[in-house]
Amino acid sequence: MYADVCKVCCSVIDVAFVVDSSAKSQGQTAWTQMTSFVNLVLDRIKISQSALRVSFVSYGDRASVQFHFSEFNDRESAKRRITGISYLGHAGNNLAEAMDALRIQVFQTNAGARSMTPWVAVIVTDRSPSIRVTETVSVANQARAAGIQIIPVGVIGPRQLDTNILNQIAFIRARVTTVNDYSQLSGVAVQVADWICNSHLGVLSAYSRLI
Repeated sequence: MYADVCKVCCSVIDVAFVVDSSAKSQGQTAWTQMTSFVNLVLDRIKISQSALRVSFVSYGDRASVQFHFSEFNDRESAKRRITGISYLGHAGNNLAEAMDALRIQVFQTNAGARSMTPWVAVIVTDRSPSIRVTETVSVANQARAAGIQIIPVGVIGPRQLDTNILNQIAFIRARVTTVNDYSQLSGVAVQVADWICNSHLGVLSAYSRLI
């Protein structure tokens, strides 16, 4: 059903996945479940250069743009690249830098982002920020002002994530979701894909980039 819907409502959307690669009690296993969740979301959307396009940012002590929007023209190639992204395991969590990377490096027309289209960022995290903590919300506000719709997905089972931060960085609070365990991420993939597919409802954010 969602694939059919996205042929229409996901016709022109740029979506970046930002995944927390800081240290986890379950290590590589947790990271694999987080990237598998991203791939499950991709299974429910159409990817092509003339339709929905994807980018990926991982972060720990610092953020790293793994690939930009122009790199992949099909779902399976993007999924293989995501599966191969290494787990960092950094001690620190620099969510502010990850959101700065979205605004400065990813959602830029000279980096492949398309103007006058919905810009969406799905942030998957299991820890509260530990670096640039006091800047996190203001950086999220800057991203929002740039027209980026942030959808936070939190794993709260490890008890290292304050869910208040998810509400504070979200485009709207109705598009925040949490699960208790990494294994439960698969259960919210359809919901997140639906939010992406309906991001055109926030398309006024695209017009803010011209003001």
